[in-house]
Amino acid sequence: MTDPRLTTLDDELTIVFPGTWVMIPLHDDEAAARRIQRLVADRVGRADRLARVRRTAKSELERLVALANGSTAFALALSLEILPGVPFPASIVLSREEWPTRPEPGADPAVHLARCFPDDEALDFSFGPVRRRSTVRTSTYEEETAPELVADYRFAVPGGERLVHARVNAPMAAAPDLYLELFDAMIDSISFRAPLGAPAAAR
Repeated sequence: MTDPRLTTLDDELTIVFPGTWVMIPLHDDEAAARRIQRLVADRVGRADRLARVRRTAKSELERLVALANGSTAFALALSLEILPGVPFPASIVLSREEWPTRPEPGADPAVHLARCFPDDEALDFSFGPVRRRSTVRTSTYEEETAPELVADYRFAVPGGERLVHARVNAPMAAAPDLYLELFDAMIDSISFRAPLGAPAAAR
């Protein structure tokens, strides 16, 4: 990892992004379109022979933004490089979710997470218990097939009134286990911010 960046997301939490990532605005079509246009031009180039690649990249990014906008997502981050000059395509979408069943007052978050997501793997991160579900599927890119890692992380916010759902997509994940270790470390880097006006002890 190089040049890790502590990024504040929606005044609610922070996360460390290794390498180079870009945030795509959500729920603002014009801002998202400008960011996508600039990103595609910068990363793909402006040569005529790359027109199809630009169209494909733009279409995929617009599809991802539309999916995020149609949910309770509050942040969308795209990875560009893991090291200088080393491309690392991946995305993380963070959403707010209600509990499938409301926890009892004072319930242990780990126990209730296990009850709500019994088929997911239990993890213990620095901020508390997490449930993770991951799969590797085959996807097609420009007529080529490659493995794609999809991982879903769910964890309670402080106080436990709702969940945060982090969905990771990593196309062309040639070493899924290593990718998963990286994303585990990224989610583990999350820390929650105190609400505005809250005392420091509430963090």
